[in-house]
Amino acid sequence: MMRAMGMVTPPGHETFTEADLAPPEWEAQARRRARVDRGATFVAVLGLGLWCGGLVALGACAAPMVFGLTPYPFSADAMSAAFARFDGIAIGCVVAALGAEATRTFLDLRSPRAPRDRRLARARRYLGMLAAAGAIVSGTMLTPEIVRLHKSGVRRGVGPEGAHLAAVHKQAESLSKGLLVAAVATLALHIATIRSARDDEDDDAAAPLPPGPRQ
Repeated sequence: MMRAMGMVTPPGHETFTEADLAPPEWEAQARRRARVDRGATFVAVLGLGLWCGGLVALGACAAPMVFGLTPYPFSADAMSAAFARFDGIAIGCVVAALGAEATRTFLDLRSPRAPRDRRLARARRYLGMLAAAGAIVSGTMLTPEIVRLHKSGVRRGVGPEGAHLAAVHKQAESLSKGLLVAAVATLALHIATIRSARDDEDDDAAAPLPPGPRQ
């Protein structure tokens, strides 16, 4: 009003409001994206961590002890039931991790700037999808086939069906080892690519002007 009437506020008499101290809209959006990204990362890390822990607990700890100390067919029945139940948990974990990855990818696409290292984010994305596909194959194809053969009274290495059971076991073991490596790598990449509000800042942006009259 005063400027419209040709009146200029003398230096030192400017009136500041709370709105003058509020962060700009782009900064508020960047903070919201960073919070959502951290939440999605937490979900992904939790799901992948549970999956990795289960793979180690069952494959490296429980299975050798059960097969070594428990006579057949109790050992086969016990481990078949354990792996069948764990596969359901594993698929749930990878679905949660995929949902978190979809959220992080959506944030990356909406952000004014891509992540600082696009290659890490791309590797995280592809590796996570590959690990999820492997978990689904293990839970829907390999484990059900092993359970079916065990219930039919087939023993590994005994007869043609025993040879088939041994081959399926070998495939499941090899896949589990590969999935463990992929899951750990994906977990590490999730942590390494956590976004912050500073990722959306423009390094070439001009610094804010000090308060006072403008020339």
